[in-house]
Amino acid sequence: MKIPNDPFIGTHYIGHEERQAVKKVLKSKSLFRYQGPNLLYKTDEFELNMQKYLNVKYVLACANGGSAIKLCCIANGIGPNDEVLMSPFTFIASASSVLACGAVPKFVDIDETMNIDPNAIEKNIGPNTKAILAIHMQGQPCDMSKIMKIAKKHNLIVIEDAAQAFGAEINGKKVGTIGDCGAFSLQAGKTITSGEGGFLATNNKRIYEIAKMYHDNGGFRNGCDYPTWENKETIFGENFKITELQSAIANEQLKKINLILQHQKNNYDYIINKIDKKFYNIRPSVDNSKLVYSNISLEFNSSDECNKFITFMNNNGIGFHIYCSNLINQFDTFKYQQSWHNSHFPYNISKYQETNCSKAESLFKRVAWFNLSASLKKKHLKYIVQKLEEYKNEF
Repeated sequence: MKIPNDPFIGTHYIGHEERQAVKKVLKSKSLFRYQGPNLLYKTDEFELNMQKYLNVKYVLACANGGSAIKLCCIANGIGPNDEVLMSPFTFIASASSVLACGAVPKFVDIDETMNIDPNAIEKNIGPNTKAILAIHMQGQPCDMSKIMKIAKKHNLIVIEDAAQAFGAEINGKKVGTIGDCGAFSLQAGKTITSGEGGFLATNNKRIYEIAKMYHDNGGFRNGCDYPTWENKETIFGENFKITELQSAIANEQLKKINLILQHQKNNYDYIINKIDKKFYNIRPSVDNSKLVYSNISLEFNSSDECNKFITFMNNNGIGFHIYCSNLINQFDTFKYQQSWHNSHFPYNISKYQETNCSKAESLFKRVAWFNLSASLKKKHLKYIVQKLEEYKNEF
């Protein structure tokens, strides 16, 4: 039996509601969020709905999750000679958004949760450290209580990368709303999706205002009026705006979030409650956290054991895999300080330091991941449990 294992959670919930919302926007012929012959204000609506869901004062929709991280950095004044502490176990956009501001990441080791290790954070704080980027990997919150205490002690900014954990909580608060600001993604592989897109969330008015100007080419815009660059507040910026079509889809997806999260949890619980947890070492999570169950991740004692398990499951049609080819600190841009420009920007103005991430290097090779596709059916879940039991009995 071939088992579905695609990561496109929100995509599977695209239906009549999304189609109707898109048709209405197309009929209005107003695809740009600020202007059109019959503007429906779908982006404004999405931002307001997201504010209510996250319980924050400000939400800014933008082009994608990477631009949301960059906007968080820009709005917090992160730039040349600054260092941002972050885990190397992530997608490269988390780090490249920092580089794009002229700052550099400093990679910090992870703990058993496969998120940044708070104990390692404090050891890596230096004179140029300005911020911590807390990346909630694959649906699991970082230990935000410890991170916020460290940040307060050392006067550091905390940015949350919640791209892979929209809907997760810790101590009753949604991830992405605990630090100074949070970055989210609406890319196809996320909890809710509009194909591409993202948003920033914050309770800080000034962070929101700077991010809003930067994402609109640096201009100040009152409502839907044409922006001005001559009010002594404006800056230069880029075009990181989202379209009305994307916002219309995201709005409908947001209405389904509780259904999506519950379905993922039900599938996860079905498998985990039926396997031998003395044999299978399940990725642990932080106390008082509510996860987004996007995957099952199992840790083994060695990479050889992990690969043997993956081979067995793959031969039986179940797509367990090693999460990534390598940690991002091993990518060329960091390893050789390579850049698109011959000046080697930003490495020519911000000193990048190699760090010891031995736990991350070991763990990512010893953990097998399985994407909990939203299209999994009861027969698939039963088959997965059956094969996990067979592997345990055989090995």
